[in-house]
Amino acid sequence: MWLRNLIICYSTTIRMSRTPDPAKLLLREKVATRIAQLSTEEKKRQSEIVYDKIINHPYYKSAQRIAIFMNTDQEIDTMPIIAHIKGRSAVAFVPQYAGGVMKMLRLEQDDEKTMPLTRHGIQQHSKDQQREDALEKGLDLIIAPGVAFSRSGGRVGHGGGYYDKYITKLRATPKPPKIIAVAFDCQVMDEVPMNDQDQRIDGVIFADR
Repeated sequence: MWLRNLIICYSTTIRMSRTPDPAKLLLREKVATRIAQLSTEEKKRQSEIVYDKIINHPYYKSAQRIAIFMNTDQEIDTMPIIAHIKGRSAVAFVPQYAGGVMKMLRLEQDDEKTMPLTRHGIQQHSKDQQREDALEKGLDLIIAPGVAFSRSGGRVGHGGGYYDKYITKLRATPKPPKIIAVAFDCQVMDEVPMNDQDQRIDGVIFADR
């Protein structure tokens, strides 16, 4: 059910020209089953290892403007990372999905406590919350979500193409950000199916690597 809700959230409000890839659909179902089998304790264990790796990663340590996502309970816990970003006086931005467009909006003090959940269970700024758009001054780093990743930089998202389009836009700027993903071990494999609309990432951080 969680996967279905995420796919709906990421894809039904946007009409993409891409045709659904059967290999990606199968992979999403496979990964969803694997994640569902993880205990709460195991998710916590892996999230803590990923946190330690992220805050010591050179891309992270050199970044001041960082886009990250508000996790669901089926994703790596990003809240400690967000707290660390703020604690070192950097700036965190998180997605807002509205009208078929994804924006990255600045997280201000205590926003995490007041931001509503969408009907798909994703926390984001409401439409009446006025926040800085990351595109105004650019980003140094994007910490991205996804369904599955390859060690060589392949990424399969939830099907809406939001991150692919956003990354494409930023990579056309003079100083594009680095993009790394965070994932549970079961989301990382040797290869993932990709097409010419899919954007490769600069790395994936997971517990066993």
